[in-house]
Amino acid sequence: MDKIELRNITKAYAKNPPVIENLNLKISEGSSTVLLGPSGCGKSTILRMIAGLEKETAGELLIDGKNVSGVEPGDRHVAMVFQNYALYPTMNVKENIEFGLKNLRIPKAEREKRIQEIAKMVGLGEYLSRKPQQLSGGQRQRVALARAIVKKPAVFLMDEPLSNLDAKLRNQIRTDLIELYRKLNATFVYVTHDQVEAMSMGTDIVLLEKGEIRQIGSPPEIYGKPENVFTARFIGSPSMNILSAEELKRADLPVPPKAKYVGFRPEKASIGGREKAPRENEVALQGTILAREMLGDQILYKVQSPFGVFHVKSFDLQMLEYGTNSVLIKNSDLFYFDEEENRMVC
Repeated sequence: MDKIELRNITKAYAKNPPVIENLNLKISEGSSTVLLGPSGCGKSTILRMIAGLEKETAGELLIDGKNVSGVEPGDRHVAMVFQNYALYPTMNVKENIEFGLKNLRIPKAEREKRIQEIAKMVGLGEYLSRKPQQLSGGQRQRVALARAIVKKPAVFLMDEPLSNLDAKLRNQIRTDLIELYRKLNATFVYVTHDQVEAMSMGTDIVLLEKGEIRQIGSPPEIYGKPENVFTARFIGSPSMNILSAEELKRADLPVPPKAKYVGFRPEKASIGGREKAPRENEVALQGTILAREMLGDQILYKVQSPFGVFHVKSFDLQMLEYGTNSVLIKNSDLFYFDEEENRMVC
């Protein structure tokens, strides 16, 4: 069942070209759907339209099958967690969490019960009397989450809630959010430009570019079956290597006639050494190691070849010397893209 549906949604500001035009999107009930893409792709605008904080220029926006285009934000039964926490500085933690419940006219006894439950769930039990300025960034974000959870909405909307935290706290809160999603049995819509957040937190990923959906799928589908060059280059760390098919053809390597680009993931290539020849199901690219990065459980090599620069990720921690090597890739691990940069099924 679809919890949220956007039908032919267009959003334009004044006389400027539309930020989003004729966008159609269905978000399944109970999913953790991540809107992913570079800055300016329209992901936050979509979230704010769902929340009712932005008015769509054209189209219909449905929640539970009902058109909510004219419904006020407070009547949409959604809760939003912002990037900047948006806490009231004069209120303590308990008062910040309770504020929305008072507006909903929840009885005091029920308010107290919910606050204690949520505070325990997000690890804020001992901080209820503190003001926001007495809290760390991670604790403030937990207050923002608690304020959203306590209203028991059917939909949680999160606009880059971890972007203001340091790396350690981001990892910690990200894990907390995954656990919360499993506990709450609600629909999450999460905006980020960070693919690690998207891949780890999403049941469904919507990848956007310039207001258009480039691909929708589960994390394994987005990573393992990119539908176009944009997806292939955006997902992965480092991203998929994309080489010119024409250059490979000139080197007499087997490439489909209509292919414009050839791609492979860095971890799917292996540096075979100066003498090793490819087997029947492999291709070999001669290249020179330009740089090596030791990343704990893996080594990342930057390789210069006649076909361009690419990366190889090795889990063999015996570091190879700089110089010319043969890089081997199985034919089954190669991706081919046509002139319109769409993946070809060969």
